[in-house]
Amino acid sequence: MKLLTASICKQGGREYNQDYLDMTVSDDGACLVVCDGLGSYYGSEVASRICATNIIESYKKAKDADPEQAVKPESCSGYIQAAHNRVIDEKELHPPLKSSCTTVATVVTDFKQTVMSHIGDTRIYFFKGGKLHFQTKDHSLSQIAVELGRIALRDIRTHKDQNKLTRVLGSDYYLPPDCDIYNTPLKPGDAFILCTDGFWEYVYEEEMEEDLASSASPEDALNKMEERLLSRITKFNDNYTAIVGIVEE
Repeated sequence: MKLLTASICKQGGREYNQDYLDMTVSDDGACLVVCDGLGSYYGSEVASRICATNIIESYKKAKDADPEQAVKPESCSGYIQAAHNRVIDEKELHPPLKSSCTTVATVVTDFKQTVMSHIGDTRIYFFKGGKLHFQTKDHSLSQIAVELGRIALRDIRTHKDQNKLTRVLGSDYYLPPDCDIYNTPLKPGDAFILCTDGFWEYVYEEEMEEDLASSASPEDALNKMEERLLSRITKFNDNYTAIVGIVEE
């Protein structure tokens, strides 16, 4: 079993890019990370970079020590907690970064068990049999409006509170990630998309299904999705980042 991947991380219509992604993939497991530094807070590109790279480092160390333990939910939550602590340390060393923070989404798998963890509104989509099987719930006021039945899930994209988050990494009040566990072994054709709001705002879930189904590779699928995004963006669109991972025999 192996995971084929493709990724993009682009500035969009903003002055600089505060998104960051990192990953490590091998024949016996993978760790994928996407982060979105909060644009209204100075230095959030530092927080997103530190977060992503630190999670990968923590995963690699854990996998070298005990591959089975490396994919346990408590380990995956620990990688994110350690990344948060590292961001806090950096902020204490460099006071101008004091308000910087980031979202994070991670997929950790050994192909037998998969843990999907996130903080904020960077999403993880999991597809099985060509259909959307699972997606994370945003930590945002708009998601709360969905839970209260005030808006439909699809309407988060245009809701006035879409960018008002209830949980971020690097803040003074740390709340742990949501960790969703998939205990069934992955099969060929299973797929993941990790993406920031600058991506999923313009690419709908049914279109993700369509592009995955009609593509011969993750690169092909991601190119099709980006074409959709580019056809819909405004002049000052957000940074956009995505990883597409498809399981193969």
